[in-house]
Amino acid sequence: MKIKKLGVCTLGVCLFLITGLHAQKPSLAEIVSDLQTQIHQSDGSQKLQLLDSLSYLTRDMAKFQYDSIVKETVAYAIELDSFDLANRQAARLVWSLTNRLGKPNEGKAYFEEFDAKQLPVIDNKLLARFYLNGGDSYYFSEDIEKAIEIYDLASSYALKANDSILYGISRKYIADAYIRMGNLVDASRMLQEVEAIYRNTKDTIRLVNTKSSRADLYSMNGFYEEAKAERNEALALSKAVNYESGIINSLLNESIDNSIEDDTETMIKNLNEALQYAQNSTEVKDRYEPQILNKLLQGYSEINDLEKATEIYKKLQENPERNTQGYFEDIHHKSLALFYLTKKDLPNALTYATKYYNYHSTNNTILEITNAHEILFQIYEAMNDSKQALYHFKKATHINDSILSLKRTKALSYYQTLYETEKRDATIASQESEITILDSKNRIKQQWMLFGGLGLLAIFLIIYLIRSKKFAQKNQELQEKFSQDLINGQEEERLRLARELHDSVGQKLMLISKQTKKIDHASIENLATSTLEEVRTISRGLHPSNLERLGFTEAVNALVYDINANTDVFFTEKIENIDTILSKEAELHVYRIIQEVLSNIVKHADAKAVKIEVQKKDKSIHVLVSDNGKGFDLTTTKKSISLGMNTLFERAKIIGSQLNINSELNKGTTVKMNIPI
Repeated sequence: MKIKKLGVCTLGVCLFLITGLHAQKPSLAEIVSDLQTQIHQSDGSQKLQLLDSLSYLTRDMAKFQYDSIVKETVAYAIELDSFDLANRQAARLVWSLTNRLGKPNEGKAYFEEFDAKQLPVIDNKLLARFYLNGGDSYYFSEDIEKAIEIYDLASSYALKANDSILYGISRKYIADAYIRMGNLVDASRMLQEVEAIYRNTKDTIRLVNTKSSRADLYSMNGFYEEAKAERNEALALSKAVNYESGIINSLLNESIDNSIEDDTETMIKNLNEALQYAQNSTEVKDRYEPQILNKLLQGYSEINDLEKATEIYKKLQENPERNTQGYFEDIHHKSLALFYLTKKDLPNALTYATKYYNYHSTNNTILEITNAHEILFQIYEAMNDSKQALYHFKKATHINDSILSLKRTKALSYYQTLYETEKRDATIASQESEITILDSKNRIKQQWMLFGGLGLLAIFLIIYLIRSKKFAQKNQELQEKFSQDLINGQEEERLRLARELHDSVGQKLMLISKQTKKIDHASIENLATSTLEEVRTISRGLHPSNLERLGFTEAVNALVYDINANTDVFFTEKIENIDTILSKEAELHVYRIIQEVLSNIVKHADAKAVKIEVQKKDKSIHVLVSDNGKGFDLTTTKKSISLGMNTLFERAKIIGSQLNINSELNKGTTVKMNIPI
């Protein structure tokens, strides 16, 4: 994350040139030392500016005690009431500890300490960045739910700053957190929102990152072909704009899937290609080369290519401070465990495998714990320690079985995909139906014009046109019936899917939840419970079970209450009890019409207030929904009527009702419907 600096570093360098104490091109250590001397001799705003310069020069460098310098800068900035500068430096330190120095717990602790001060920071962009970095510290400390809460705060400040880029970043991070939790449905929805933002702003680089997250989502659910297709798109976009991080990330993540699928040859090929890009880059080399080298050491060790593994090991040792410590220390422990196992140096292999296991046991990262058990099993088996080998084998198998069971439950994403496909196919069919109807009408007009001038064929024309008109009318009626049958069929399919989700997947998830309570595994239990709730949410979305359980009147009341509770829209409702007056089919269509109208108001109208009435009048049911939103131009809308509006009219026709929509720009919209009893 880059924070714009205005002349800070330049100021520090200029000060050294003015002092004349050093020759040209002084070393960084000399510059730092001289700046520290000047800081001790200064006070007020000059001292703060020098501290700011020193923090910038020493960023991410443990040897210069970067964290201590920033903390001193922040404390002095607060003393001088320079709260924005204090916030900027605190955000940068949290990011450095979390993303550069591999100390997310320290980053989280400092974030909490600084946040507790509740300083009067004015710049909403700075606050958005501060909470983004704070969310990272929770995310990498494995406190994912808290990370989502902090990322959401970043979103709110980004909105206040009217910064779509920062807003998109925060929503993308929330999607990543949902993926980490296995909440695939919410993650998918969030990624759709983020992709729309980046397409609108034409931000190719962040669009690439979003596609990478979607690929991770597919991969976590076991859809490796879909993940590969998404990564290929991200890779092509990255190469088109020469986005080095995007290229390397795509290759790295693809190599992870290759490893899961036991395709070691392709994994090593992708890693070597990623390494080539990293080594040819001056900008991202230090960020990616250590990770890639460690993964190559693992890969060559796993295929027992000791010569290549030793070559990679020597490269890592050329710069151990960069390649094997801090952020990369954990992955290096795993690499060394596999490397020494290949070399038959079992004591060293055991030492590093234990370090790797202990780190992830502390942080409760399930997949890495499983990997650690598998490596320890191999080491103890090679040491002929059957007792320990069996223990780690059982542990790895148990976790793998649990993960496999959970992955099976994630098949609900197939239902989500099926539902989306069904809607898309319905759109196409409805559009084709409308085109055919319009073609029929246009053909009649053309026939009248063509034969109207031919007096000698008047009788033939009359007969022909009458028959043609009847045929067109019949065809139109058939097309309308087809559209109505399509809607009814869609409802039947939704009902079937909802019941399948509830009776099949839902019951299995409930069983998994009960089983996880017996083995006392909180994280898997929470995941099973949240997945069960997602299934129920999708099931309710597919078919409104409230209609059957509560009746039409209470179902509409519940719908209004739910929207009222989750939005800022003020509702005025007058809903009479009309239960048993309409048929079950008619109740469903009226409910769907009200649901679609309210959904459109929430999504598009920017309304502050909504009025809804359902009343029995004489021999009809009167339904009215009006809002004070921005409205729309009906003449324009009719030319390109949406599937949603077309479906409203079709549903009204099915129940023999007339639907009227009145709207004016900036004056709101009113939808009226009279249903004969």
